[in-house]
Amino acid sequence: MEYSADNVTAARNLQLFVYLCSSMATFWTYYYICSLHEEVLFKWTFLLWSRWTKVKVLYITARYVPFLITTMNLYLTVAPNENTNKCQISINIITSLSLISLGCSECFFVHRTYVLWEKNRILLVVMLSTLFAVTVSSFIIEFTAAVTSHSTVSMHQEKYP
Repeated sequence: MEYSADNVTAARNLQLFVYLCSSMATFWTYYYICSLHEEVLFKWTFLLWSRWTKVKVLYITARYVPFLITTMNLYLTVAPNENTNKCQISINIITSLSLISLGCSECFFVHRTYVLWEKNRILLVVMLSTLFAVTVSSFIIEFTAAVTSHSTVSMHQEKYP
């Protein structure tokens, strides 16, 4: 069986993506194992005993949602799946979690910078405008790419059953 250059390129790109996801998961796991004593001693003690605020929710979301994203990426790349609808749902969940994580970490950054700059309203308007522009462009780019990849896969499956 002969493979076209496009098929070989797609397989090579998928293999590179698997390597990147695997190495990212390995480094994150290593980092958290090495810093687990600090995590439990300082962060969890503080998080458990402090009151619930918006900033605490932003921090927890920005800190721990990437674990879900990495796990789902590894599952999506390693587990074989012939059902394109299930694959598309997984991609949409990963995209949504990525945007939630990005939004929470950026809001956390904006809030921290706003407080450190003594609640300067001009700076707040500039940062919120930038955050809005980045969020809108991220939604457009992420979901357009996901729809394009889904339609490309569907066309190939119709063409080559």
